[in-house]
Amino acid sequence: MKLAHEFRQASGPSAWDCHFLADRWEGPGWVEDHAESWVGQVVNGQVFTLLGQVGWLTGLWRSPSGSVYVAEGSHLRGGMHINRAEDPLHPDWKFHALPFLAMGVWGLDDQFVLAWGPKVGQRESALFCWDGKRWQEWDSPGEIIAMHGLARDFIYAVGRNGLIAWWNGGKWNTVPSFTQAVLTGIHAVSEDEVYACGDNGVMEGSVYGWSEVVESPGMVTDVAKYAGTVWLAGEEDGLLRLQGPTLEEADASLRASAFDVRERLLVTSPECLADSQDGKKFRRLPLEGFISRLSDRPPLW
Repeated sequence: MKLAHEFRQASGPSAWDCHFLADRWEGPGWVEDHAESWVGQVVNGQVFTLLGQVGWLTGLWRSPSGSVYVAEGSHLRGGMHINRAEDPLHPDWKFHALPFLAMGVWGLDDQFVLAWGPKVGQRESALFCWDGKRWQEWDSPGEIIAMHGLARDFIYAVGRNGLIAWWNGGKWNTVPSFTQAVLTGIHAVSEDEVYACGDNGVMEGSVYGWSEVVESPGMVTDVAKYAGTVWLAGEEDGLLRLQGPTLEEADASLRASAFDVRERLLVTSPECLADSQDGKKFRRLPLEGFISRLSDRPPLW
């Protein structure tokens, strides 16, 4: 039985100090009944596996304190896994069942974590906020795919049908995006500088309005600004950067799919986790570290 593996998302200060989502599955295509989602942790460049299951773990965010929040939106259940333990050898998972299929998670700190996804059995989107003690339902601005912000009164959400909305601390304000494209990435630099990306390319905006910066040759899945440069995850087109009104190839070999920006630019690709302190030199943590951790574990399906 031939098994496939890939990284899907990482969150933390660097590729050498982060938590990640990864998949293992059988056959040429990913099928939930014959696939596993795993949460792993990297400590000083060493890979550990913390949680694995059949059923889709859909999103991950690591708080500044080191706690990790993992969304689940499988056919079995919906909710959030929380692990506050720093020691990768002794994780302490708590599962919070919620009435929706959690498809993503992002936050500011352990008293402000947002999770989103479709309500079970309904054509309606849900958004929940964790205050450190309980989950409270918020109004949802639409079908959210990604969120980012700077403070509890300055949060952006993007998603399907060109959704761009910002939270001012009391309500959502939908911003005209002039597109019906699926928007998959958002990064707020300041109140006057916010970037979004998706099927249509790259957009820049603020609370005053949005405009298209550049069309992309293919799908761009995430965007982040680091070391004065706007970076785009181009997947098959590699790691891209914005140079004026054009997209420039930064590293074609790094099939970037997601970012986290803290101490370093942390890049997730299916084959490796990579990071850079200057936006020029990248170090890489290969997928083989994750594969070897599972080499003696039979599949769970």
